[in-house]
Amino acid sequence: MDKSINIKKERLKLTLISATFGTVGLFTHFIPLSSAAIVFYRALLGGIFIIVMIKLAGKDINIRSMIDNFIVLVFTGFFMALNWVLQFEAFKVSSVAIGTVCYNMMPIFLIIIASYMFNEKITIKSGLCILVATIGVILVSNVINVGIRSNEVLGCIYGTLGAIFYALIVAFNRKLKQIETHDKVIFQFIFSTIIMVIYITFIEKKSFFFDRSLPANQIALGILCMLVLSFFHTGFCYVHYFNAVSRLKAETVAILTYIDPVVALFLSYFVLKENMTALQFLGAVLILGSTLLNELSKTSKEIGVKQSFFDSLLSKFRR
Repeated sequence: MDKSINIKKERLKLTLISATFGTVGLFTHFIPLSSAAIVFYRALLGGIFIIVMIKLAGKDINIRSMIDNFIVLVFTGFFMALNWVLQFEAFKVSSVAIGTVCYNMMPIFLIIIASYMFNEKITIKSGLCILVATIGVILVSNVINVGIRSNEVLGCIYGTLGAIFYALIVAFNRKLKQIETHDKVIFQFIFSTIIMVIYITFIEKKSFFFDRSLPANQIALGILCMLVLSFFHTGFCYVHYFNAVSRLKAETVAILTYIDPVVALFLSYFVLKENMTALQFLGAVLILGSTLLNELSKTSKEIGVKQSFFDSLLSKFRR
């Protein structure tokens, strides 16, 4: 009886957290900073939050395990920084809906990457999922109506590239050995922070801070959204996400995590008033439907890959 109640609680927890992840684009929309600056604060503040939680839990940070996995952790930290920047940039140049849908292409790219890195065979069903998702991206980009030089197409490119780096994180995390979840996260967050400092200072050459010429209420809202995104979405929710997925069936996790893009699409349309054409909506259905089908048809080994990724980030890093 108790076990049944616990499962219900974990299912409800995962439902609420997935819905919360769907609000990432909404909060990002109200932060008047460059995508790189948002990533900098998210990694820095989120990392601090997780370190504090680890210490309060009485756990130690194993520097030795980080050193042993240094090369792979550097790659995953670099991919994480690019993944987040591209995701937020997709939101900014196009819409939360377009960025979200294209970002959820990750499982499709993981199939392709795994076939090269781990010689995993691409099945006929997986190949069809890749084809359908590709058609979906073309429709979502609205390239048929607006041409290739448009913000919608650019948003699709950013979102898709973000999904590729997301898939690379998953794949490279499979190469990590004998390292605790929190040790992976701390290193990846710290390295992502360093990457963003270098990028913002020497390449982007933009400010880390809010423009003082902006209205005070806009700055205050931006700061509030940044704190929520860093501490709540990136810290608190990811920890509890991992706890939930470790106690639920893989099929349940695959279905419930798709609440994330559904919520994001809802908020994009009804709150941010970002419209989608009928063809774009059809494209979104094709992408999310094909990736969900792929998730539900995975072998137990493949399901383990997805969970290990969330494990490595105390969660997806999904949005």
